[in-house]
Amino acid sequence: MDIDVSSDPRAMAADDAQPAHPENMILQHRALCGLGLPTQVGKGSWQRDIGTAAVSIEAPATSPTLPGGAQLRLLLLRIFDTALRGGSAVVEIGDSPAALAERMGLPAKGAAPRTLGEQFGRLMAAKVTVSLDGGPALSVFDARGRPRAVAPEWRSAVRLNARFFAVLAENPVALDRAVVAALADAPLALDAYMWMARIIAGGEAAGPSRASWAELIGRFGEPEQAEETFRAAFEDCLRLVTAACPSIVVIVGEQGVQVRMAEPAPARAPAERPAPPVAVEPVAETPVAAAPVVVAPAVVAPVPQERPVPAPPPAEPARLEPAQAAEPPRQIARQSISLKSHMTGLSQVVWLQRANGRVNQVIEVTPGGRYDPDHLTVLALEPMVVQISGGLYDREFERVSAWAMNNRDLIDDFWDGKIDSFEEVASRVKKVPAPGWR
Repeated sequence: MDIDVSSDPRAMAADDAQPAHPENMILQHRALCGLGLPTQVGKGSWQRDIGTAAVSIEAPATSPTLPGGAQLRLLLLRIFDTALRGGSAVVEIGDSPAALAERMGLPAKGAAPRTLGEQFGRLMAAKVTVSLDGGPALSVFDARGRPRAVAPEWRSAVRLNARFFAVLAENPVALDRAVVAALADAPLALDAYMWMARIIAGGEAAGPSRASWAELIGRFGEPEQAEETFRAAFEDCLRLVTAACPSIVVIVGEQGVQVRMAEPAPARAPAERPAPPVAVEPVAETPVAAAPVVVAPAVVAPVPQERPVPAPPPAEPARLEPAQAAEPPRQIARQSISLKSHMTGLSQVVWLQRANGRVNQVIEVTPGGRYDPDHLTVLALEPMVVQISGGLYDREFERVSAWAMNNRDLIDDFWDGKIDSFEEVASRVKKVPAPGWR
């Protein structure tokens, strides 16, 4: 039986003054933008409490299967976004799973509507509670709308709990629909993106932009999951997020993860035109007997005609710059070479590496020209620049990352052994671009 929208005064708009949100954004509850929901279907009950937010899902004894995975997240996003935009605790779902799938931008035929209908039925049968900032645990859905049968008939509308809806209306987080769509099949990546979006949207009020690996396991990991296992999976998710949303900068280190918005590209001032050359009158070529040109000696000294000024000697070539034509190219015999600051524009020295049988592509960075393993930073390049080891500060990491992206062809060719001479390296290396390279 469908819910009668007009039969309950709580279905009216919560606040007519709610701000309008762009259609390219989709709204989520702030509590769900800080912790992960179940990534897989489970049984019985599930809960997560991170102190500032908590969620619990309890399946009925008659149907103990819990909702989970990406479709659970997409369903809640659809329900919350529709409720907030309509200003109503009652949300129209559609006449069938296919209609719901179509509204959510999913295929209306095939397996998608069937699995979506199953997840929706489990969600409606379960008791879902959410708490935020130490507040009470509020039921998400009105208890009167929870089906009593194991296999209830399809309901074309759902009703949110009035108190939950009031808290939701005060704590929305706007997410980019395109990014959500790109991550629709990756539930952990979707959780990670929502956490990052909350941090960036809320600034300091959203909490620290850094999180240790232990904290991240508490937010998104599985019970008793080893840090090494979680870290490998979460780093893969971070790569998916940064590929879908380049405006987010993620810095991965041994201690944890830092998140922030990429710096906007600075406004470029118009290029300054070179000053016009100072006009100098040429010395008149007149016979010796002609009247001399009177010039104040304090301003210009006379230039003897019989002793022309010799041309300055050519400057010494910089290191790794193309040699003179008479010199043969210098072959690279080592497995790595160093690029100094005058070539890269960085304050550190970059070491290009040969693959030498390795699969994961890396570059290395040292503070000086000596290769010192105790002061070495290793950066992986695929599919995003990640700090594997070392201690670059945030700003330094951004500049080295910018340089690496700007010189990716050079790094790839040296890695693959396609460059054999110092002169070719020197001719192709580019300096670090200005801020805002992303």
